[in-house]
Amino acid sequence: MKTNWLWDSRLEESEVRKILKDINNPKFDIYAEKLFSRVSDPKIAFSIIDKVTFCKKWPTIKKRMRKDSWLKNRVLFWQTIFERTYEGLKGRGTKIREPQEVKISPERIILAQQIRSIRMRLGYTQEDIAKKLGTGQQYISKIENGHENFSIDTLARIADVFEKGLVIKLK
Repeated sequence: MKTNWLWDSRLEESEVRKILKDINNPKFDIYAEKLFSRVSDPKIAFSIIDKVTFCKKWPTIKKRMRKDSWLKNRVLFWQTIFERTYEGLKGRGTKIREPQEVKISPERIILAQQIRSIRMRLGYTQEDIAKKLGTGQQYISKIENGHENFSIDTLARIADVFEKGLVIKLK
């Protein structure tokens, strides 16, 4: 018998539970998204997916859920559950994910510093630039911190906003 959250699945609940016990199963993300978009009781969800797996996979699941605007409130709900669960597990010494070493090229850092310097000299906020580019403020922040590997087209658009020419020198 299918449970409510599996109403459109061809698989039986036992089969889905096996998939959700194997984080490497290619269908894991699909069924995890269904689970968290349709179940609003953490006790039920955590009887299917353990808390450590939830914390490891939440960023991926959240990304999938955000594609559906109807799930906005669900994402907020489960984000809150994630934060509480993550802090609780971390407090008990549970290792959730490996720290990622972010390598940013020196050229990107120099470019990021130049963009930030020009923006500040012109008196713009990150939000001002974001509005002119049609992006979010967070995107501008990532660019200025060197964490965003943006395209030459984006760089040209930024130069236009600053009313500056774009010159690229090759060694």
